[in-house]
Amino acid sequence: MATGATELAERFKKEATRAGAVVYEARDANDASSYVLKLAHEHNVKHAVKSSSTLVQEIGLREHLENAGIEVTETDIGEWLAQLAGEGPVHVPESAKTIEQAADLVAKATGEKLSPDPQVLLNAARRALRQSYIDADMGISEASVGIAETGTLVIISNEGNARLVAILPPLHVTMIDCENLVSTMEDAAVRLKSLSKNVTGHKMPGYITYITGRNTTGDIPGALMARAQGPEEEHIVLRGLT
Repeated sequence: MATGATELAERFKKEATRAGAVVYEARDANDASSYVLKLAHEHNVKHAVKSSSTLVQEIGLREHLENAGIEVTETDIGEWLAQLAGEGPVHVPESAKTIEQAADLVAKATGEKLSPDPQVLLNAARRALRQSYIDADMGISEASVGIAETGTLVIISNEGNARLVAILPPLHVTMIDCENLVSTMEDAAVRLKSLSKNVTGHKMPGYITYITGRNTTGDIPGALMARAQGPEEEHIVLRGLT
């Protein structure tokens, strides 16, 4: 890494740690997957939910966990349908199935008799996936941006599932590549606008979630309390430091 990028990564690690997150520097894909699997074993994770992540796909994390006997549920609708069909991740999953094929997959997964109507299928998928968030022991996300000055992670999505993955399970792991670190909140806003315009054509993503360390509350008199209404532990896996 260049000197500037190294300094950015060091500042991000320092501030994220100060905020209560645990930051792990992954040497390579295998090291990153092994770290997450180690966490899963330490916390007796039986079921994990994940939002769409090209980085997780690249390192084969889902397969790594599944081979160890851990159930992993995709929560993006298109990725979930591909998973139900026994297929690997695809870049544009929503275009890979006809409405009749989607209805058959969702019906088999939910045990319901469903008509090939988009809203009916969406409602059934929402019910099934909502229980997965509640039951999961671990959430796995990818941050699109990391802000060095505060140690903040920025997770974006257009379905809203990424936010549930990040806040409902007691253990949350966020993957981020060092090339996605920026200095300030203002830099992050510029990056988000660019991502949305280039990927979906929108001015901004539908959902933007900012995570700075462990969640806290000061609403109970006497002290600032950690682990308020989110995960008990926030782990960040940094890739691309070497």
